Amino acid sequence: MAIGKELGDFTLKSTGTSYAEEGGIVRLDCEGTATGYGTVLGTLRFQGEPGAKTGALSWRGQGFLENGDTITGTGEGNWEEIGKHQWRTRLLVSTSDGGCHASDGVLDLATRTLTGKMLDWS
Repeated sequence: MAIGKELGDFTLKSTGTSYAEEGGIVRLDCEGTATGYGTVLGTLRFQGEPGAKTGALSWRGQGFLENGDTITGTGEGNWEEIGKHQWRTRLLVSTSDGGCHASDGVLDLATRTLTGKMLDWS
């Protein structure tokens, strides 16, 4: 499989965070916009032991298109610390319309903003 052309970008803002008592799991609820998906709501699930600099990542979300349709998406991947209060997120996302794309983003923990690109996955 190869990563291809850029499909668009996304900007999401954290609206809430929850921490699991066990397993080093942090859930980040997000909302924002993504090219081709309109308004997007979803949850990122970060996993890693306390103090870890990398770990597993998953996404569950929904896009609300301008025409009134909705598309759900699920993704799996990794996160890694890349700087002071910044994590890189990389996911492979499958959508309910049969699509699949790679997601490459940066979560700025200070501003609680995740921005990035969606790339063709073929």
